[in-house]
Amino acid sequence: MNNQDQADDLEQTLRAIEAAYAANLPSRLDSLREALDLCIQHPDVPGHLNALLIKLHGLAGSAGTFGFAKLGQQASELEIRLTACIKGSAPSGKDFSPVAAGIRKLLRWAAIDPNDGEIEQDTQDTQEGVAATPAADSEPDVGRLIYLVHDNGESVADMAAQFQYFGYEVVTVGGLDELALAIRVRPPAAVVMDLAFPAGILAGAEQIARIKAGCRQRFAVIFISTRSTFEARLATVKAGADGYFSKPLDMVALVDLIDRLVARDEEKAGRILIVDDEVETADYHATLLRQAGMDVRTLYHVEDILQVMGEYRPELILMDVYMPACDGIDVARVIRQDAMYLDVPIVFLSSDSNLDNQLNAIASGADEFLTKPIRPLHLISAVTSRVKRNRELRSLIMRDSLTGLFNHSAVKEHLVRELATARRMQKPLSLAMLDIDRFKSVNDTYGHPVGDQVIRALSRLLQQRLRRSDIIGRYGGEEFVVIMPHTTAAAAVPVLDQIRASFSNIRHHAEHQDFTSSFSGGVAEIAPDSDAEELLRRADAALYLAKDGGRNKIIQD
Repeated sequence: MNNQDQADDLEQTLRAIEAAYAANLPSRLDSLREALDLCIQHPDVPGHLNALLIKLHGLAGSAGTFGFAKLGQQASELEIRLTACIKGSAPSGKDFSPVAAGIRKLLRWAAIDPNDGEIEQDTQDTQEGVAATPAADSEPDVGRLIYLVHDNGESVADMAAQFQYFGYEVVTVGGLDELALAIRVRPPAAVVMDLAFPAGILAGAEQIARIKAGCRQRFAVIFISTRSTFEARLATVKAGADGYFSKPLDMVALVDLIDRLVARDEEKAGRILIVDDEVETADYHATLLRQAGMDVRTLYHVEDILQVMGEYRPELILMDVYMPACDGIDVARVIRQDAMYLDVPIVFLSSDSNLDNQLNAIASGADEFLTKPIRPLHLISAVTSRVKRNRELRSLIMRDSLTGLFNHSAVKEHLVRELATARRMQKPLSLAMLDIDRFKSVNDTYGHPVGDQVIRALSRLLQQRLRRSDIIGRYGGEEFVVIMPHTTAAAAVPVLDQIRASFSNIRHHAEHQDFTSSFSGGVAEIAPDSDAEELLRRADAALYLAKDGGRNKIIQD
């Protein structure tokens, strides 16, 4: 499906939501009329005024979003006047009659023509937003394919094997003409050039640039050479190369670079939780964000928010301020009471344009206040930037600087959370503790920089071979922890054993020689009486048995 087809599909989806809202508008107006009648019939009941305020707020926020701009604007003005009346700050004090007259006028007008000539301009705005909405990538999946271009049969076989240990699919290619044909048939994730160019590296780089320009799918290009001159490197940079390595080759550093280049195009979708009692409004905003590539969950009943947050773990909460069951500001304060959710961005989306109210909302723990109706591109941009910024900050706080894995405290926090989820859902969960064998000897023999290289190699291998749902952390030094949700210990052991076998074959580069390393592991499965500390203790005991039994093996508790 091309970008235009996706934009057409989005437009059809939005039109369907708008049509559903328009069909439901008469009953919404009837509900507003009933709330108004209750206020007139029972003027001494404060709850009726608050109920009417909520109805006005819902209409103010949703009408403009779904193409009824003037209706939304008038409802918003009446909402402000009713709020002032309730507080006694209106020009007429607590006199409700002017507000009631304004609502009656709105109801009469809306029953005749709620569009009132505004729909054409609003539709145009919405279409512009759709056209500007980023569409999902329609190109074929390149997976983890590497084309290894070479002119030396012996070295290329060894290099291909090393890539395969790290989980890449490798196809060896004998020259640039063959490479151009292979890319037309199947674009790769990366091209690694280990080639002595007859006309020099500058000519070779120019050929690669032409091949790359002729391919619609983006891929990384990395050069390997015996030369390390400035001129050679400059030629490859001008040709659009992503990396340059001189021999002897640091294989772990090369894989590390390719991983980062591939991951650049595989970033996980942001998880967005939309909290709004207005079903049509929530679904409309959810559709926009999903089309922009985000993972979105909607919540219409605010009392379920803590349960949903525990299960879904959102990276951003998009929430209305005024809801019947509970004020959004109070909900924000409830969320901020839990230290686990202190860093989750909360963005209010409301029709309230009063600056004091917006500042009060921000003071409650929110990060941003957006006003309805909001153009699609503005909403997508605001949410995307907040999620990206939050990920960067969390990475600094919760990630180990050497490996990029979760640090000690973060992985323990995840373990507590995953244990609670496993018990609630009555699903299995396994925990593995891994330790690099004889690591002190590696540091003493080859130096700490080489030891860091070994740690990075294992962290990369774990990230490549395990599922995205698995949680990997560097527990300390050369020790790692893996949390495997929905997995029994019997299923976890063979997976980890395959990783162990691959790691033992990876060659690490030292100054005077290459060497291999290994790791041992212990696996424990959740039991009815297991808390986080108990599960860690059992996995550690199994790890000790693996070490004591000769190392380079995985033992189940």
